[in-house]
Amino acid sequence: MRTLYKKTMTRKLSLLPFFILICSSIFSQEKYEDSIKNIIKKDFVNIKTTDFKNLVPYETEKGMGYLNSKNNKIVVLPNYYQLDFAKPNLRGNYNNIAYFEINSNTKEMEVSLQNWEIFENSSTKSPIRKEYSKGFYVVNNAIFSFSGTYTYCPQLFKYKNEDFAIAIKENRYAVIKPSGETLKNLDFDYSHLDLVYVGNDKIWFKYKTMEGEQGFIDMSGEKKLINDIISNSRSQTEGYFAFIDSEHSIKRKYYGYSIESNDELYGVLDLLTMNWLIRPQKIFKIEEINYSTDKDLGEGYNVEDRKNLKFYFLVREGEGEVSYYIDDKLQKFIPKR
Repeated sequence: MRTLYKKTMTRKLSLLPFFILICSSIFSQEKYEDSIKNIIKKDFVNIKTTDFKNLVPYETEKGMGYLNSKNNKIVVLPNYYQLDFAKPNLRGNYNNIAYFEINSNTKEMEVSLQNWEIFENSSTKSPIRKEYSKGFYVVNNAIFSFSGTYTYCPQLFKYKNEDFAIAIKENRYAVIKPSGETLKNLDFDYSHLDLVYVGNDKIWFKYKTMEGEQGFIDMSGEKKLINDIISNSRSQTEGYFAFIDSEHSIKRKYYGYSIESNDELYGVLDLLTMNWLIRPQKIFKIEEINYSTDKDLGEGYNVEDRKNLKFYFLVREGEGEVSYYIDDKLQKFIPKR
């Protein structure tokens, strides 16, 4: 018994330095995070929570900071990266070493040395091509199998809670149902169909017919801006700022607006009214749509929420220039020196 007791104590004592190391590491990290938190608090101490919605990120060679949109005066020096607008909390990266979030109600702050990114599951199996089947088959909101008559796996999307897909056959595009049936007015008559999801069950396709006609068409076949468009649409932004608390952080919605561009012209189209919010112009290269809000919009996404948002547009003027934000009136938000 005495020998067994000695062995047990020896094993416990051998593990003791390991536990001490873990506890010490945790304590050191917490202490480090607290020191960073104190630095950030000093930078934001004079900013009221009611002013969060007025903060606009600006960029310099040193990093990013905040200015007040009411007077363009600098309120936070450029010691940060990936600063976002208030939604309604403030989020950012301090000095490229720590991520923070400031609560818009309490001004309490969370700091983490890790970014809470969402990563897609890379283990998803590739869809199965079935030579003699028709249409496509969906499992867990993904295409499991599809007809071998299509050139590629169709692009799945939902409309009014039903599954549809864009299919390609012999370089012709169409919108199909799972059965393989094509939609009226969206048969294999198009040389291109680009899905532009607006939200609230509103979908447009930027199309080009085999005869060369271009424009927008919806699920019912209604057409807009016929032969009056420019080539590229961006109704989402990919991976600019990824925090796990937001369902839509990886692919942030633009709330019904789309950047339309070609090699010379850049504009912003309102996909709800099909009118230009910013008409195509050559002065600004529009790179991103963003917004601020003092409302907690929750995890859901509703285009009607845009009445509670103030929109900003990240632009670049000239080659190699530092980017900055403008609003729909083309007012520039550049720090006053």
